[in-house]
Amino acid sequence: MTVLIRLSLLLFFLLLANSASASRTYFFDLPAQPLAATLNSLASTSGTKLIYADEVVRNLQAAPLKGSFTLVQALDQVLNKNRLSYELVDNSMIVINQKKTDPQHLPEITVTSPMGSNSPYNTSYTHPNATTATKTDASVFNTPVTVQTVSKAIMNDQQAINLGSVLQNVSGVSQGFNFGVNANETFQIRGFENDSIFRDGILTPNNNAISLANAQRIEVLKGPAGMLFGRTQPGGLVNVVTKRPQRESYYSLQQQFGSFGTYRTLLDVTGALNKDGTLLYRVNYEHLDSNSFRNFVYDKRDFIAPSLTWHITQNTQLDLDFMYQNRKSTTDSGIPYDLQRSGAIPGKISRSFRGNEPTDFNNSEFYEGDATLTHRINENWKLRGRFSIINSNITTAQTSSNGNTNLIGDLDRGFLRTADHFESKFGTVDLTGHFATGPLKHALLLGTDYYHSTNANRFSPFRSGADGVPTINVFNPVYGFTGFLNDPLGAVNKTRNEWVGVYVQDQISLWDKWQLLLGSRFDHAGFGVSDNPSKQVNEFSPRVALLYRPLSWLGIYANYAHTFNAVNRGTTVSGVLPDPEKSREYEAGLKGEWMDGKLFVNLAFFDLTKTNVQTPLPAPFVNKVAITGEQRSRGIELDLRGQLTDYWNIIATYAYIHTEVLKDSAPLDTVIGSSGAGNTGHRFANVPRNSGSVWTTYDFSGVGVRGFSAGAGVFVASKRAGNIDNSFYMPGYARVDMMLKYQRKIGPSTVTAQFNIQNLLNKEYIASSNGFASFIHQTLPGAPRTFLGSVMVQF
Repeated sequence: MTVLIRLSLLLFFLLLANSASASRTYFFDLPAQPLAATLNSLASTSGTKLIYADEVVRNLQAAPLKGSFTLVQALDQVLNKNRLSYELVDNSMIVINQKKTDPQHLPEITVTSPMGSNSPYNTSYTHPNATTATKTDASVFNTPVTVQTVSKAIMNDQQAINLGSVLQNVSGVSQGFNFGVNANETFQIRGFENDSIFRDGILTPNNNAISLANAQRIEVLKGPAGMLFGRTQPGGLVNVVTKRPQRESYYSLQQQFGSFGTYRTLLDVTGALNKDGTLLYRVNYEHLDSNSFRNFVYDKRDFIAPSLTWHITQNTQLDLDFMYQNRKSTTDSGIPYDLQRSGAIPGKISRSFRGNEPTDFNNSEFYEGDATLTHRINENWKLRGRFSIINSNITTAQTSSNGNTNLIGDLDRGFLRTADHFESKFGTVDLTGHFATGPLKHALLLGTDYYHSTNANRFSPFRSGADGVPTINVFNPVYGFTGFLNDPLGAVNKTRNEWVGVYVQDQISLWDKWQLLLGSRFDHAGFGVSDNPSKQVNEFSPRVALLYRPLSWLGIYANYAHTFNAVNRGTTVSGVLPDPEKSREYEAGLKGEWMDGKLFVNLAFFDLTKTNVQTPLPAPFVNKVAITGEQRSRGIELDLRGQLTDYWNIIATYAYIHTEVLKDSAPLDTVIGSSGAGNTGHRFANVPRNSGSVWTTYDFSGVGVRGFSAGAGVFVASKRAGNIDNSFYMPGYARVDMMLKYQRKIGPSTVTAQFNIQNLLNKEYIASSNGFASFIHQTLPGAPRTFLGSVMVQF
């Protein structure tokens, strides 16, 4: 019988080695199932004859296999995960053997997990596939748009706690004004503010800090994404891809501690709940308790995310996810940095100065529940339905400061209390299929989605200095004002956002050289404020893209998108519901892939224009917007990430972005102190013309020092406009970070001790400005030298 088994397997791999299909790439999306079923699927998809003996695969399970692979790559994953190995003999035969392991020569640090690219032990800086660009698990190299991924390994090496720390590794992304400690997740992508974050493709409000405790990787899709996701801003889209339950048991406990009283505890557990592995679970937990270099700024957060995966049948899977976050923090209005630079006030303002009162707060509770049902109709067609509910409650009290000051540094302030209750419901159904028409291979996506959200906002009367809010001195601040903390909140002001979208997309491959992406979406969307009539729009959002691979390692691509961004939120000061925002983009670029996909480069040239641009207004004009006309962003982006050697990782970025206000025909209301008409030709706030970063790590195991690795990085930005009036600029800066890590295998556990220093040279710089009109002068300084240590145990 043993001879028969080997002969059968030899025949199978001989056919594989001599077949042209061995070098072709196929898309697989296979669930965890018996190994025999997975092998049959591989053979059916590739058109390869399969011969094996039942005894070889009996009682063996295959982990999920999802992505684009050659048949050999797919078999490598499937067989290695089941302790089966193969040897290539004379380039014509592949011999299957049981994998043998010598316990006396086990690697001390390297751990191979059956979780594949989702393994928590995975140290790769690359991820070959992404879901955000096409809503399918498509190869990044073969997708003719710009999509960047930041892997879990990068987040671990940099000890990232918030989303801003992750996005510093993506070209063309700059930090927006977030009122301190990431009270709002606000970023600019390709110059335009990104006011929404997605988590597993679900729109999440940006008024809650995003926990990274259950993040597997971050994907950033550049350019207008409205064709697939509906209401999005044109610069790009940030999608947090979460960790999924795994069949193989894994447990991790990590304790971080650092400067300014920072303590963060992380727990990650996953495994099977029954013997046959059809019911899987995962739980991620985070507790964060942190202060700041800024006066009276703190951040306390508890986050928990349990997940359950049920393989109902071989072809049907149900995923249930829940997330809860309770956060207590405070807002931070920043400092009037431009007045100091202009010499309007004498002396230097300390970067720890904060004009808000210690009694100010920003507290929130966030709930999200998701249910996803996936059914594989056959080997080529799959149906997926998803439903999500989000609820959040946010209460704030802020004694905000602005730039009105006298020559001795007294700063005018105002006071406002708010309470928001946000609810959203999201549902989507997608049908994906793979088929061929002659030499053309198609990956078809048909989908529809529905989104409905309401935000009930209440706020107290805005209090100014005329009402008794005292000034505060930037050089000698005196705190203790609590005069309006008990002001009653006013009537509820409700806003509604709703759309129904239908979309179709076809990814067409010809001879594995040409990749054509065609898609279009129709939206029926509406937005309303309180009892006012809803603004209704009907819009089409097309996208076309093409990629050509003249060489196996080189791709040349171009794309065009015209998209409906959003029904403009809020009303103007005069009560008018503005027309929706729209945008169009032309993009061309190059993609390069070397070292068997371990090193990836993307170079992009883009021209992006946005019309009917809205600008939110500061208090007391809550829920009011102004329309500043038309804006354009042009630039070049370069991203490189991966392995230079087996022990040397790198991620590097560069962006040149030229932003400009093209039209400013709808002036801001004179009541807020700016005509707005003079902004034509101005640059966008917070967007550097030149920016870049390099982060690299080296594992000294390659030179015999097992377990020890080190890393360092430089993050650079040129000067940035402080507001759209361009009345002042924030100077450029270069910040240096570093990392030391030691990892050791102790029994069944892997113990990792790590030490990071952010802003090693203690550079003083301004991170962002609020960008409002000329009478607001709020900027947030970057953090000084910051230490962060960590001890993690995995088993």
